[in-house]
Amino acid sequence: MSTRILHPLAAATLTSAAAFSFLALSAGGAQAQSLDSKHPTPLVAGENTGTVDSMVGPQFWSFQSEKGSALVIMRFGSMGLFGNATSATIQVVMHDTTGKTFGSETITSTGKPVEVKWPGTFGKPGIVVLEIRPATSSLVRTGGDYSLQVTGAVSYANVKVPGPERIAGTYSLMVCPPTLDCQAVRFLPNGTVKAADGTAGTWSSFDPGALIYTVKIGTNQWSLKLVPGRGLVNAADTSSIVFQAVR
Repeated sequence: MSTRILHPLAAATLTSAAAFSFLALSAGGAQAQSLDSKHPTPLVAGENTGTVDSMVGPQFWSFQSEKGSALVIMRFGSMGLFGNATSATIQVVMHDTTGKTFGSETITSTGKPVEVKWPGTFGKPGIVVLEIRPATSSLVRTGGDYSLQVTGAVSYANVKVPGPERIAGTYSLMVCPPTLDCQAVRFLPNGTVKAADGTAGTWSSFDPGALIYTVKIGTNQWSLKLVPGRGLVNAADTSSIVFQAVR
């Protein structure tokens, strides 16, 4: 793994909208990586992982800053194509809850993990949003696995670790069985599933640690792995997306 230390942020004093409550953000912490800039997923202490996909779009995280110095550590490894390593670039953008940007950095991986360290200073407490932005492509799927960790002047006091209900959201069925058309499907936090044509179903957590779920819709049943921010994939072949996350 290669590592590079970035120059301090051009805007060294980071502030955020005080009216935006961190407690409100924490209430939504038990969900998948957010695709909504208005409702970013709170970071937890330690390493936070995800998979970014150009076919899905950017993901949004947030954290509570305190006054003082902090360090953002980012790692990124590009996904392969047909078993071959490919080059991929992501952009990490730091801004406040109003959308004001404080800085951004690009990370490029050719298959091997790349680590960057981004130091900065927060002028006062507030909410900071980190946007993970994949390269735009409607023809070739690009992206990869990443991790985020923020240390220093940061508070994680009110953040909850996501549970099985992180599967909740809207997906597009990409692999269509004979008895069910490809369509939008909504996974609800209470364990129920509803397809756009009205077909009902359920989801349950089979292996919480491995993010393996059992999904039943009508007469169809799958055993799938949740890749937060990307979708539900074949547990035996994670390159095969069965339910793709919808923004």
